[in-house]
Amino acid sequence: LLTAISVERCVGVLWPFWCRCHRPKLLSAIMCSLLWALACVLAGLVYFVCDLGHSKHCWNVLGTFCLLNFCFFTPFVVLSNLILFIKLRRSSWQHHPAKLYTVIFLTVFFFVLFGIPLSVQIFLNFFVYINFVFEICLLLASFNSSINPVIYVLVGSYGNSRFRGSVKVALQRVFEDR
Repeated sequence: LLTAISVERCVGVLWPFWCRCHRPKLLSAIMCSLLWALACVLAGLVYFVCDLGHSKHCWNVLGTFCLLNFCFFTPFVVLSNLILFIKLRRSSWQHHPAKLYTVIFLTVFFFVLFGIPLSVQIFLNFFVYINFVFEICLLLASFNSSINPVIYVLVGSYGNSRFRGSVKVALQRVFEDR
């Protein structure tokens, strides 16, 4: 989902007129539904292969997911956010709020810092297994899964003398168009 969101933001900035005029209205909803369905199928596959006693194929499944994540999804997230950051930075005809830069930077930073180590560790488990390191990587990945809403709320409420209002108001401040 982070990959889809990152690519969607990048396309929206690179080709804003196409997005407004020609992009199908239900594309985001359809993509999210397909991604959730894919996630459920993949989680079911991992459960079936790894937890129901078919352990000789478990590392093959986990290794494939790790390779897919590390070689396909991660580069798309990093590249699309880097393109977005450069495009917004070089765009002189339009002023972009500093909060948007902060959200983009923090999202990519925490993804690289907390999301990637699990994929690397699963790949390295093919050669050497260190239980303590694997558990730390799982903890970091769990933290990465829940950090984005916190980033949005904190950046949306930054600059106020104290946090007033709801989470909805803070999210609106981050993503508002000026």
